[in-house]
Order: sequence, then structure tokens, then C-alpha cells
Amino acid sequence: MNRPLVRGRRGWERRLAERSDEPRAREESPDEEPQRRASEGTLATEAASPQPSIPPRGGAPAARGPQLTPARPDSRSTPGPGRRLPDLAALPPLLDGTAAFATLRERLGPAASPSTKKGRHAGIVAVPHGAKSYLAAALALTAGERICWVARDAEVGDRVAEELAAWLGDPGAIAVLEPRTALAYERSELIADETASRVAALAAWRAASARILVASVQALIQHTIAPEDLPERPRELRVGARLSQSALLHDLLELGYVPTLEVAGKGEFARRGGLVDVFPPSAELPARVEFFGDEIESLRAFDPTDQRSTGAVDRVTLLPASEFLLPGTGQTIRERLGKLASKAPERLLGDLARFEVPRESRADSRAIDIGDAAEVWGPFLAPAVGLDHLLAGTLLVLDEPADLAEAGEFLWRQAEERRSDLIEAGDLPGAWPSTYLPERDWATRLLASRTLELTWESEAPRAIAQGKDDLGDLFDWREPTLPLGRAARIADAVDRWRRVKHTEDGEPAEQPGRSAVAGKPPQEPPRIVIASDQAPRLAELLDEAGQVAGITNAITEPPPRGSVTLVDRSLNGGFEGGPEGLVFVTDRELFGSVRVRRPKAMRRVVPRDILERLTLGDLVVHIDHG
Repeated sequence: MNRPLVRGRRGWERRLAERSDEPRAREESPDEEPQRRASEGTLATEAASPQPSIPPRGGAPAARGPQLTPARPDSRSTPGPGRRLPDLAALPPLLDGTAAFATLRERLGPAASPSTKKGRHAGIVAVPHGAKSYLAAALALTAGERICWVARDAEVGDRVAEELAAWLGDPGAIAVLEPRTALAYERSELIADETASRVAALAAWRAASARILVASVQALIQHTIAPEDLPERPRELRVGARLSQSALLHDLLELGYVPTLEVAGKGEFARRGGLVDVFPPSAELPARVEFFGDEIESLRAFDPTDQRSTGAVDRVTLLPASEFLLPGTGQTIRERLGKLASKAPERLLGDLARFEVPRESRADSRAIDIGDAAEVWGPFLAPAVGLDHLLAGTLLVLDEPADLAEAGEFLWRQAEERRSDLIEAGDLPGAWPSTYLPERDWATRLLASRTLELTWESEAPRAIAQGKDDLGDLFDWREPTLPLGRAARIADAVDRWRRVKHTEDGEPAEQPGRSAVAGKPPQEPPRIVIASDQAPRLAELLDEAGQVAGITNAITEPPPRGSVTLVDRSLNGGFEGGPEGLVFVTDRELFGSVRVRRPKAMRRVVPRDILERLTLGDLVVHIDHG
């Protein structure tokens, strides 16, 4: 039996993990075992940053406290402390009904298209980083908002997406639009996984299966597939469905899939007798479709490295294979160029000749041999940008407006410098359109949208929300403070949080029964939720101090006032002092550390055209080891 990684755990933690694995291993069927091993291998790439350990004393803690869903493995998790993505969906609705939340909703207005070019805007200052995603989740869960979270860069966006998935309790409700890693006008091979993941994210947003789209500035201003090329209801293949093999092959060609002898990467398909192998952008593994006449007899996932089946799947969703497709309206790329076609230098004309494959020789396929020209030809091959996929009335959450402005200015400056060099060298016509959405268009669109600007600073620099739109420190959140000794004195901190009650306007009232404002009775003690990768040891410390605390990974209903709940996985920041009466503490406050989200390992497949260009004696450099 494969057990979770035990590196860095203490003895009692390993014994607890082993005991929790034994009954689960007995319940697993043989078909589930490979899937569990694959899940453990994937999520083992995520790890927390090193944290100061708390010296253990006594035996393993007893999980006591409020009746919450106990921590256990599920489809989103792997065993072991600190590995599970928690479900905290019962906490954001606590904001609903507070005066501050009502003020914010009134300022933002309904989720209808703004009636003026000035849009509707709200700005809030002094918001701890941990409270930003909490507030966005509350708007999505209670106000029904569809939100686009705009982050400074992809790293910040990935971290925020993880927190939002925990606050919403549903990772599928979050779509992450990653930017392509190539620089503006850079001649580099298009990475199939990158463009496929962008198509999958935009398709999830268009189909409304994702309520929140997380994207960086670069991801939103890069050219991408047009919204009309994304079907609102993509074709789904299911066992027993009536569909001829020829009709499926025609659909794959129309969606830009590339026919190959053997499927190895996303956006490819292969036909062998009654089998069709296809690798859709939204799938982790390619699928093998087996036909019996005009009926789908089976659907199975398979490993592209050895072509062996890994298990049955219930359905396969077919999305466009890439952001870059040949025009489907009868218009040619040369016609899109217009007068620029006569002014194009030799290299651009070579690209154009490669794109202009006669229709009779490409069998109605919209696939295009983009090569290394994606960032140069983007305005013609993918005329839309990420912002074009946002529906009217979408709420844009601008995370640190000053950082966003700085990131955008850097991208536009870098693109303009590269463009000027290419024009000066004669490699690009002077009238060639920008590879990014122009800065003026970006500012105009933000001004006409519904925006919520959040910053941790006490003033909002370079914000759209000014004057009456600036709501100031609306929620009065602060980062939690702990006494010297931090985690070792967690019981003292809990006692202090319980003693500090809050009046209706959010002001603290140190003594129970007394109010900081005359005539306003104090509220009940706050709910205390501690999210930590060392939750079992914290429960032990609280137990020794006589504090009741339950350990969970799913909070299905709001904990009672004054209770202490331990969540066995940390997020990236906590907060306290808000009108909802919640103290949320993470390892950032306990140990001074934040969770490091390592990128998932990607399956690398060497493109066939590169192999064809190599000859005996050529020198190559390994992508990882040099």
C-alpha cells in the first residue's frame, strides 16, 4: 500500500496518518488504487514553506468541539496534515446582513450593464490580503456576482485562486486564465498546454460553470480565441450516444484538432479502425473513443507516454483545440491583412504562405501551423483579447490597483520597445497592430465597468474609485496579532480574542457587558477559526489549556459564537475585527510563514517537428538539467 509522504513529520503524526490510511485502503477497490496513486503523485508537488515546529508534549490530540465535518480524504485531497484544500463555504455568508456589506452592494449596484461610460466603482482600503478573497467569495455566494479577479501576475493569481476555491468550497467554481509565457513579439514555439489551458478556462467561464475568473493583467490583454468560437454548450461524448465516426472526425477538424498517427499532446486526434483517440484542452489525459457502428461503446482515458488505458470516463467534452484558428467565415488571413500584405517583409510573407494552405488539402480543418509566430500574428489569427470574454455587468475585483497599473505599464513599455526594434530592422511594417490590447483601450474599459478596488494600504493610490466611490476602511479588518511566543501561546491568544467583544459599529469593547459607544450593547464573542498545517499539535496545546477545539477540513455551517475551530490546512493570511464577528488565523500569523504553491509538473512531449529537424551529431540542451 502506498502511503503519503512522511518527510518532515514527527513520529506521532506518522502513526496517525498510517492508522487513518488502513481503513481507507481496505475500502478501496482495485480500480480506485491507480487513481489514488496518481492523485497523491500530483498533489505531492505542492508543499508548504518550512515552518518552525512546536515541540510535542503528551499524546495525540483528541478532536473535540463543535459538530463539524471531520477531516477526511476526498476527491480533492491527499492524506496527511496540511495537504487538503478545505471547504470554508459556510463562513463568507456571515458578511451578508451587516451594514458594511449592504453599503458595498448598494455602491456597486445590480449586476446589470452600467448605464454610463463611467461605470460603477467602489474602493476599500486597509484590507488584509487574507480578507480580500473572503470578501469576493461573499459577493459570489450571497449576491450572485460573477467576478473577474485581476491580479498583478500569474503567481499572485494562482495563490488567490486557491484561496477562493477554499472559501467557495468548490474548486470547479474557479477558472484561472494563465498568460502565455512568451514575451511580446517573441519568436518562440507555441506551447500546446498553455494555449489549451487558456481555452479551457475561457470555456468554463462562458458556460457559467465557473463563477470567478482569476487572471493577471498580461492574461487579459493578450490576444486569444474569439468568444463566438467558444460554443455555449460544447459537444459532449457519452457512452451509448448515437454518433457516426465520420461526424466526430468532421467536428474535430472544425475545432482545430490536428490529425496524427499517435496522440501525444493536447489538440491532437488519431483514428485507428473503430477507435478515435482525442486529447481535449480541458482534460488531464487523452480519451479513447470506441465505436460499435454509429454508437459510442466505451470511453477510456489513457496515458500518452505508453498509450495504455488508465480507466473509464463518463464523458468527454470537446472544446476548440487552440486559441489560434483559421478564419471560419470564409475570410482569408490575407484579406484580414488588407494593405499590410503588400508591405510585409520576407519573414512575414513566409508565415503567410504557411498559413494559406488550400482548403481542399486541409480537409475542412481550422487547425493552423502557427509555428513560432503566435505573438507576432496574434491580432490577425486571434483578434479578441481576454477582456472581450467578460460579460456586461461582470464585477472586476482589482487587487492592489497601483500594482496593476505598474505591471501594465511594464508590459506595454516592453512591447513598444520590441516593436520599435523590429520596425527599425525592417522585420515589421510600421502600421502592424499591437500584440497587446492598447493601454488607452484597457483604461477605457475599466472605467466603463463595475470595479471593486482592494488595497492593504491606508490610502488608495492610482485608483479609479475617487470621492464618493472611495468607501475607506469599510469593514475595519485587521491582521490578527498574537502574544510573544506565537503558536506556543495560542491558548492565551484565544482567551484574548474571546474577551475582546465588538459593538455594532465594530469598535472593540474590552470588558464583557460594557460598550465602547454609549447606548450600544456589545456583540457576542467572535467565532475563532485557525487554519494551520500543524492543526493536530495546536489542538493538543489548546486541550492542555482546557480549550475545546474541533479539527475539520469542511465547515458546513457557521460555528457558534465563542467557539474555536481548527482547519487542517493553512491559507495565506488571516484577519479579524470585521462586522461579521470572525477571527481567522493562519500559519502566516502563527509562524510568520506563508504557503508556497509550487507549479504542477507538466507532462512534456517533444514536438515531432523538432525531432524531424535533428540529425546525428546535433547538440541538444536538456530543458531541466542543462
